[in-house]
Amino acid sequence: MRDGLTYRTPVQRRELRYGSWEFTAASDLARSLPYSPGFPALIGSVARDPALIRAILAVWRLPAIDLRVRRADFDAWLESHFGPARRGRMAQAVLELPTVEEHYLTGRSRQALRTNLRHARDLGVISDRVPAYEEWSEAVDVIVRARRLGKVAGPGMDKPGPGQQVAYYMARDARKSPLAIAGVALFGQFAVLFCMLSDRDRYPSASWARYQLHTFLALDLGRSGVKHLLVGSALRETAGNQYFQHLLGYRARNLRVDVIESRGPEPQVSQTPFSGPRYSGNPYRPGSGPARL
Repeated sequence: MRDGLTYRTPVQRRELRYGSWEFTAASDLARSLPYSPGFPALIGSVARDPALIRAILAVWRLPAIDLRVRRADFDAWLESHFGPARRGRMAQAVLELPTVEEHYLTGRSRQALRTNLRHARDLGVISDRVPAYEEWSEAVDVIVRARRLGKVAGPGMDKPGPGQQVAYYMARDARKSPLAIAGVALFGQFAVLFCMLSDRDRYPSASWARYQLHTFLALDLGRSGVKHLLVGSALRETAGNQYFQHLLGYRARNLRVDVIESRGPEPQVSQTPFSGPRYSGNPYRPGSGPARL
């Protein structure tokens, strides 16, 4: 156990990865079944296609992360589908949060991300952490109207209730108009990305802004002491979101949640942005490392 997180990898096996046959098969199966499917439903699917056994075993053998959540946090988010209210979850999208920008963006697997960040920077996109819910909510309304979604209702979209710790983020264009927004629920050593929307009418600039915004919030949270960022089921996401997660470095992981009773004050994650209020999406600063864009 380290920093409240325990890793279980009893045997080194080929890991279930985005885009693999096992991942695609497990994803198709998950989308065809209701949430929390019963054992008979799984048996019926395997009976119709015995090859699914490989996919199910790959999910079962994923590395598991034990998450410790304080009773106060558990109670505050108990009714939310993204909160740590369930005892265990299979194949969740989890990002091990970076603390060093250059390390996170280095390597062949990050080439597409670096390119998108460069496009965002060339357009003058700026990402920052929004201190006030009201300002963030106004930006949400702008993007929701642009997407013609009507009213977006859901956990975390309303003003935080007692005991709920939330961080809000926004990406703006050079004219300070919102291009993308994100909301993160904080649980000490881990966090949950419960909202991320962009203005699809402003493609591709909004898409580049989304990559920049996620990179900013990942580094902000990582440098503030958060270890992991959770999104939800990696298998039930759309193909487009799965590709987005893959480029950003997410991995499928099984989760186990342990609710601990609070016995006095515990260390809190810093609420201070990591490098000031703005981020232009420049993957490498002069003299900080090789720039291969």
